[in-house]
Amino acid sequence: MSVTSVTSLFRCPAADVTLARVSELVDQSLPESLTLEYKERFSSSLVTTVAAMANSYGGIILVGIVDSHANGRIVGVSESAVTQIANACHDTLEPPWEPEIVPVRLPDSVDAYVLVVRVDPTRAPRPLLVDGYAPVRLHGRNAKASKDRLSQLFSESALSMPAMYKTVPAPQLPREDDGSAATDFMMRSGMQLPVGESATWRPLSERGVDTLAAALNNSAVNRLLVSRCSEFSISGFNPFSRQGFNRARHARLEWQGVVDRGLPYPIEAVAEADLPNAYGVPSSLQFTLDIVVRVRVIQAREGISPPMPLWTLTPFALREFMTGIIAGLTEAAVIVALADLADIDPVLVPQPANLTLLTGPAVRELLSVSGLVGVAGAGDSYGASLLSNPTLDLSDARERIEQVENWMTQVALDAGLRGMEQLLSRMHQEEQAAAGG
Repeated sequence: MSVTSVTSLFRCPAADVTLARVSELVDQSLPESLTLEYKERFSSSLVTTVAAMANSYGGIILVGIVDSHANGRIVGVSESAVTQIANACHDTLEPPWEPEIVPVRLPDSVDAYVLVVRVDPTRAPRPLLVDGYAPVRLHGRNAKASKDRLSQLFSESALSMPAMYKTVPAPQLPREDDGSAATDFMMRSGMQLPVGESATWRPLSERGVDTLAAALNNSAVNRLLVSRCSEFSISGFNPFSRQGFNRARHARLEWQGVVDRGLPYPIEAVAEADLPNAYGVPSSLQFTLDIVVRVRVIQAREGISPPMPLWTLTPFALREFMTGIIAGLTEAAVIVALADLADIDPVLVPQPANLTLLTGPAVRELLSVSGLVGVAGAGDSYGASLLSNPTLDLSDARERIEQVENWMTQVALDAGLRGMEQLLSRMHQEEQAAAGG
């Protein structure tokens, strides 16, 4: 069952901000944090919180909620509070700015609402000042921006996007010396993390990188890779550990499925955490996770005898790869490890904003097309750039599957293949029947 999170309530369309979702969030008794605050009624401090969230990471203010863990926390406010908040923001904030205010009516009441105030830092003219100073958000409270933070806010473009809303760049597909693809396919996902002030002055912690490696080795990513090794008859693997290019502010962790005869790894994964080399400069930490599969390449190179069909990527396996990557990146232990490297609160670690799929052979050749119908003259596709729906909570299994299956449909359609939606529907029916049996 889906559980409403601060992120999903922040990102969903206004029409989807319902009392059921607000109640579900409140019932979790989440404490006030960098991105969440409760207000029983309107007060001048609410405007300061709007400015602080806009100058920091954004967030939600729930007005009409008692800040306690007792029952009956939802008390509501009059609809006139909407005008109070809007007028106060316009009159107090410098420059004048108003956040989005979504009123949610309480049942059996003529004039009682919960107000969901959504503060989007990508839309606010940063810095927002209150009485001549710039508030910023700390954990569960507001504070005055330091001189360095104020300077950073003034230097930002009004349209600049905080790191936590950015995608990670697409990878380069590995190729042989003659230019041919050296890979069946690769997937990349990851995130851009905001960086705490102290992290801008230090190298990546050795302990922190080791903690990240351990978290990945106990995550859905490792379980995905081990299960694929079994499918490919690979008997052993090397877990995530530091290998390759590593520097003070760049960590590279590699995972390999191991075979004999000096062959390249049929399946491997590379996780990289990267801070800009300039110390003391406000920046973001880029974390990427690549999974590379080259089973067909090895089959062709070895000239397998007796001849056998080249391996193809089934829709089931495609779903497993995508799901495993995103599930791993949204697990608590991985999030905590990344937050430690960036010196931020784990609540600020964003969910993956995108996933890139690149293929060596054309998608139509690589993807098993049983159940799919090719569109005549559609041309070849060699992957897809896939964006996450920000209204979905990818840490929730059901919403994660919804996202992945939307991506699978996009991959198929971009490749000129119809029928993915029907195929996924049949897969669900078969899985439900197997679970019921």
